[in-house]
Amino acid sequence: MSADKLLLPKISKILELEASARKDGSGIEFSTLLGTWNFNNVWESKTNDENQIAATFLKVLSANLELSLCKDDPDSFVISNSVNFGLISIKFIGKGSLIRKQPLLSFYFENVNINFLNRNIFGRKLKVIEEKKRPFFALIAIDKECKWLTARGKGGGIALWEKKLS
Repeated sequence: MSADKLLLPKISKILELEASARKDGSGIEFSTLLGTWNFNNVWESKTNDENQIAATFLKVLSANLELSLCKDDPDSFVISNSVNFGLISIKFIGKGSLIRKQPLLSFYFENVNINFLNRNIFGRKLKVIEEKKRPFFALIAIDKECKWLTARGKGGGIALWEKKLS
């Protein structure tokens, strides 16, 4: 286990941070979210128990979340979620924005692409979900060096990501 792994918060700390974020806001700003975030862990919605099967599955698939500036709207992100199966990757691409005090990262996907050896072999446009039905992450906390990020999804589970080093 690397030293960086030891700095990741436990679920008890995440729940403390979440209570504070709900009351006072998380203080997470747009610019601190930019970059690629590798999936690290997930906890179940009602019990806050670690979901080891889902966590292992998402780690094996190298699941990640990438947030970059949207050129046509500086208050929005281009968001992509991807998983890899060896030489094949599936990437969902769309837009997101921060709303409310906590804040929420509300998003939707516009396209899905399947790549083989980094070449697009299939792409499809997706139906954009109406705003009030869109998925979101209620952002809980980001560490001072922006090395990890945690959030609760619309379904109630908590996820933890580590920033991918450039």
